[in-house]
Amino acid sequence: MITETNESAELILISLFASACQDIHRKRMEKDLLELQTLIDVHFEQRKKEEQELIGLKDRIESRRAERAEQQRVRAEKERDRQTRIAEERQRKEDEEAKKRADDEAKKKKVLSNMGAHFGGFLAKVEQRRGKKQTAREIKKKTLAERRKPLAIEDLREDGLRLIHNHLTNQQLL
Repeated sequence: MITETNESAELILISLFASACQDIHRKRMEKDLLELQTLIDVHFEQRKKEEQELIGLKDRIESRRAERAEQQRVRAEKERDRQTRIAEERQRKEDEEAKKRADDEAKKKKVLSNMGAHFGGFLAKVEQRRGKKQTAREIKKKTLAERRKPLAIEDLREDGLRLIHNHLTNQQLL
């Protein structure tokens, strides 16, 4: 009987120990589940904040891109206007210069035609005199020009140029 009571006491103790172990295990599992649940909630909250920040950044990027495109468009328009003004100014200056040159040419022609009307007879007489009688200086120039022979050295090579150089040098020494 004592053995039976010992055995039943052991069984009760084992069942109490098992239920206590199950109780501890269940509490540990509940605690872990609760911890895991809070970590999941924190993670999703953090992810939600990051997604909102990402959306905000994308919006800022798009607005900045649109702003820069507008600035570039305005800059390009200003540059086109500036180039147009420069071209118009250049054209205006060229037109003024052409008009000024044409006026100057007209004045020169007018002056020359007036001079020709008054001094034409005198110039013709001077040229006729030159034809009849040459001065000593003009005679010297004419004879020197006739004596001078043109050198055809453009098509010669180096050895041909040296031969001509030596020939001319020898003539000067004689």
